[in-house]
Amino acid sequence: MWNELILDAHSIYRLFIGIVIISAHLTLTKKQSLTQFTSIDFIGNFILGGIIGGIIYNHSVSTFSYVVLLLATVGMISLFNFIASRFMPARQIVKGKAVTIINHGHFVIDSLDDANNTFDMISFTEELRSRGIFSVEDVEFAQYGSNGSLTVVKKGDGSLSYVLVSKGQVVQDQLEASGQSKEWLTKELDKNDIKLEDIFFAELEGREKIYIVMNDMTTHSFAFTLESSQEDGKEITE
Repeated sequence: MWNELILDAHSIYRLFIGIVIISAHLTLTKKQSLTQFTSIDFIGNFILGGIIGGIIYNHSVSTFSYVVLLLATVGMISLFNFIASRFMPARQIVKGKAVTIINHGHFVIDSLDDANNTFDMISFTEELRSRGIFSVEDVEFAQYGSNGSLTVVKKGDGSLSYVLVSKGQVVQDQLEASGQSKEWLTKELDKNDIKLEDIFFAELEGREKIYIVMNDMTTHSFAFTLESSQEDGKEITE
């Protein structure tokens, strides 16, 4: 009996350690809601749960080894998230790409024909209705973000902004969604004597200007010249 109580207390102690480590990890990374989680976080949390569930009753594994394994897992989750936040190609692998469904009032063929895209027209129109939009004809722009959320701009509601650069790196999916190219962006930056690596954040505001925050937190804003590709020959026209 006493042996069983000691073993149960030991298991509860290990469970407590696991909860503390995971709670501290979520607090330090400021990811305390599901909307803030990346795919790495979801996978990591499954692994952490498996470690805790598989080891708290396995007394052949020392508590020290158990803690080291938990900390190593937390460290790898943080490392992968750091890499994804610093390198755009890794970010797109981890978080996925935004998918533009409607641009300038027309369906985008590339998005609809993509074999990897699971777009469903019925679900799409249901989401529009939930936002008070009862006809696709009223939509100027619609895009599924990398987190699965739908962004919709109705005709007459103004233009959408696009994040073109984050921490010195081009945000390729946003640039493509805007209808522009990396060559166009580079040319516009060169015209204004701005280096890509010096940019903390750059946003294309509608069809009018680019707003830039530099690494030293100074700001720049300038008008730009649209590429002819902006008229998007790849869209379905009336």
